[in-house]
Amino acid sequence: MERIVLKNLQEATIYVSRHEDDFIRELAENNIVERDRELAKGKTELAKAEKRIIELDDIIKHLYEDNISGKLTDERFIKLSGDFEREQDGLKKMADALRRDIKEREKKKTDVRNFVALTKEYTDFQELDAAVLLAFIERIYVYERDKQAKTQEVEIVYNFIGAFDFVEAAKQTKTNETTLKTGVA
Repeated sequence: MERIVLKNLQEATIYVSRHEDDFIRELAENNIVERDRELAKGKTELAKAEKRIIELDDIIKHLYEDNISGKLTDERFIKLSGDFEREQDGLKKMADALRRDIKEREKKKTDVRNFVALTKEYTDFQELDAAVLLAFIERIYVYERDKQAKTQEVEIVYNFIGAFDFVEAAKQTKTNETTLKTGVA
């Protein structure tokens, strides 16, 4: 794991130092699209939850009226109203969490400049230490091993920029440079 993270960080610093403008432009484009998609998804989920909360208020009100009028037994009223109230409580908690998440996403902007400055500060490191990990890495996901292919996916989420595939970005930049030199698309 340490070797993978070290290699990835070295690729990151090399790529950013050589292609800073491309890196900044690509992250800006990707993050705007991703942030807008996630915000829209969160807002849609929030609207559905809020709508269902209102519907449940009406359902509970009608249950109460049916119980008072004798259309519904007390036992049935207690069971149904309890079920609906638990659902509503869960939805309210989810709606609060969604509101916080939406607010956080709206104010959180990818700070590419801080990441670029960080790569300039750490230009040539040969080993990982706690300071480097804390400076660069937000979290690391290690996925289940593919037994047939004998591979295991590791996703590194960086501070300031999120997940970014520096190897793929370097390949794409090289392809673009070759296309520009040869004039072949």
